[in-house]
Amino acid sequence: MSMDVTGLPWAAQGIGLKHQHVAELLAQRADVDFLELHAENHMSAGGPFRDDLAAIAERYPLSVHGVGLSLGSAEPLDTAHLRRLVRLVDELRPALVSEHLAWSRLQGDCYNDLLPLPLTEESLAVVVRHVDETQQALGRRLLVENPSLYVHLDNTLEEADFLAELVDRTGCGLLLDINNAYISAHNLGRDLDAYLTALPLSAVGEFHLAGHHLDTNVTPPLRIDDHGSPVSDAVWQRYAQLSRWLPEVPTLIEWDARIPALSRWLEEVDLARFHHSAHRAPAATAEGGS
Repeated sequence: MSMDVTGLPWAAQGIGLKHQHVAELLAQRADVDFLELHAENHMSAGGPFRDDLAAIAERYPLSVHGVGLSLGSAEPLDTAHLRRLVRLVDELRPALVSEHLAWSRLQGDCYNDLLPLPLTEESLAVVVRHVDETQQALGRRLLVENPSLYVHLDNTLEEADFLAELVDRTGCGLLLDINNAYISAHNLGRDLDAYLTALPLSAVGEFHLAGHHLDTNVTPPLRIDDHGSPVSDAVWQRYAQLSRWLPEVPTLIEWDARIPALSRWLEEVDLARFHHSAHRAPAATAEGGS
């Protein structure tokens, strides 16, 4: 299997690293190309899991996914948090490092949510500054993930245009969460085809896939990003489309609630491989995607 510049196999398929599965992952080599860990769960030194993490890193390529850097906060980045992230990345030397287009910190308080930011020239300047600072500290490219959205904000820029400008001004990459894109399109009445083709697809360095559910207790019903269920058929269909456009991009299947057995999670990996290769046509370029 050929390798790309990240050190991952071509069209690599990965899953999240959960403590429930560590012993099994160490006991035998699972049929998975890489593992993704949430940075904030591993920033503290010491403890038995740190030893296990070193052993995992010797056996599997890793991806580090941050959830607490708060790139969209109007305040300066938390330099202590950034230093801890840099230390972890230097230690593990992961194939990929990513964060969210979101904010989660205000006046010293940290929120247990990835909160959306209004997409304006002012907020773009803030995110550009924070991505530049992060990439300079890391000494490598950062992938920025598109959000899952539930309400309309006072945007002056379309999300795809905002992300394209961010890529152009910082040289960062994109983590395209297909589930996020799908549920945001449903919840906001967005044209998903237009959104996807307006993105700078050449900057996509990773796909995320996850489950969601439909909340019918609100009007109109909302699709909720729950990371606690299998990938939906509609998201698989979009993945098949995008993997035809970008067949080399690695894919991470997320599952952060109601964690299944490792064997069940690996069934989703097999599904990803099926949808990636089924009915494969010659690679095509999406309109506006380069």
